[in-house]
Amino acid sequence: MFKKFRLERKIKKAVNKTVKEFENSIPKISGHFFYGSVDISPDNLVIWYLFNTNDELTLAKENGLCDSLISQTTQNLLDEGYPKEAFERTKIQVAEKITYANEVQEQIDNIMESLLNKKVMISFTTEQDIEEKVSGDYHLYFQ
Repeated sequence: MFKKFRLERKIKKAVNKTVKEFENSIPKISGHFFYGSVDISPDNLVIWYLFNTNDELTLAKENGLCDSLISQTTQNLLDEGYPKEAFERTKIQVAEKITYANEVQEQIDNIMESLLNKKVMISFTTEQDIEEKVSGDYHLYFQ
């Protein structure tokens, strides 16, 4: 339990530092949070950055902001002493024949990527997408 709280403090400090470093970015980051079972393994971490609209997310991808956020968040975590091995891809065994009902291929690919390559994930979405898909229910959207 102590390990979890130590790691969570490092994560919070690193993510807040990243948000501060990008406070004048275009588009603006509208929100951020993280979750994961870092007490089990430090690579069980997902960090989310949110933008207001889908168009803003598209712009952030096109202008390199998403790539910069990933790079700087990773560096800030490492600077805070977050374990380096949490960022290295490690292959794990998964079933070859997994099917997902009602999922588009891009979502299936993302699921398989996360299963096949365990590591810290830094992800992006929008307030608009959350509103459109689940009527703004953050809990449902991120489960």
